[in-house]
Amino acid sequence: MTWDPGIARLRVSRVVSVIDVGRVLNLGPARNQVQGAIVMGVGMGIFEETHYDPRNGNPINNNLADHVVSTCADSPEIDVTFLNYPDLTLNEYGARGVGEIGLAGVAPAITAAVYHATGIRVRELPVKIETLLRA
Repeated sequence: MTWDPGIARLRVSRVVSVIDVGRVLNLGPARNQVQGAIVMGVGMGIFEETHYDPRNGNPINNNLADHVVSTCADSPEIDVTFLNYPDLTLNEYGARGVGEIGLAGVAPAITAAVYHATGIRVRELPVKIETLLRA
């Protein structure tokens, strides 16, 4: 996590993910799946926020023109390591689905990194520059 209070710039600079998904059958697609989940987690942690209409509860920013999402330029350096321990109790191959398991810890890791970079504990997502500047 890099934080420059002079220009109010917050960026995720690097993500390291070590995941146990059982036996990895095809390393390339499995790594790509986790990397995509990490980029989704970065979006959840510092970009994406849904605003709701207080009258009816419908989302106000329900289109890509009003909803900020992470892009390739926002993607940090990503290092994915698989433990590759076969889970033979699950099936005979020892493989589990990779799916979006890489997403689970990214947003909490971002808030922890923000705390270590700034000393400010953030308790709601996304992490907003305004919150960091107010503290």
